[in-house]
Amino acid sequence: AFPVVLYKLCIYSVIFLSCEISVGDTVIIPFEGAKLLADDELRWTHNKKRVYFKKDSQVKLSEINVTQHGYLILENVQKDKSGEYKGIVYNADGTLIKDTVQQLCVLEPVPEPTVLVECLDKGVNLTCSAVNNSEVVSWMKNGMKANVTHAVLHVSSSELKSGDNFSCTVSHLGRHKSAKEVKPVCSDTGPLLYVYLWWMLVILTGGGGFLLILFIICLVSHQCCTPKFCIVIKLLIIDHQH
Repeated sequence: AFPVVLYKLCIYSVIFLSCEISVGDTVIIPFEGAKLLADDELRWTHNKKRVYFKKDSQVKLSEINVTQHGYLILENVQKDKSGEYKGIVYNADGTLIKDTVQQLCVLEPVPEPTVLVECLDKGVNLTCSAVNNSEVVSWMKNGMKANVTHAVLHVSSSELKSGDNFSCTVSHLGRHKSAKEVKPVCSDTGPLLYVYLWWMLVILTGGGGFLLILFIICLVSHQCCTPKFCIVIKLLIIDHQH
């Protein structure tokens, strides 16, 4: 992942008054517009605690990584690195050259969601997993945004077409993660009911022997029909025998 470089646009954020960074990011806080000379004095503090100090070309304190240009680098940043970072540069005469202040807020990354499919008698429920109360959900159907912001999207049998694909996106504080597309296939609903009725007609017209063979095949391999379909066939065979 590329490092996150914080500039004034982030410092003066109207919404958050800080920069929101995910756990594990690499953060670079630069001295914008300042050229650091070898004999300049450089100080960095974190929540008013001094974490870096260089004077007369000698580094006297270094609890964090700082480049030769005075940029502060935080690698694999964790929540305890949140807070105020302040950098100050003085020249050899003790004159203030530049200072910078950056508020940093380290947040847990937005989890990658998945779409769970639940087949119902009259449609399908799609659930966007890994959703908390603070996150916003949006749905896509066949690449088009759906007018739904709930974690659960219900699609009726009449609305669900073969090949339809769905995906959800979870958003939180400007961060987004999208789930992989899914194509719901609910063979126990919708048109398959007509297949059941057709097989019932076969039985009533003397096709019980053929159904028995088909049922045996289903016992060997579930690929030819769903378990529910096989149960229905079995019941119809028993009924036919009586």
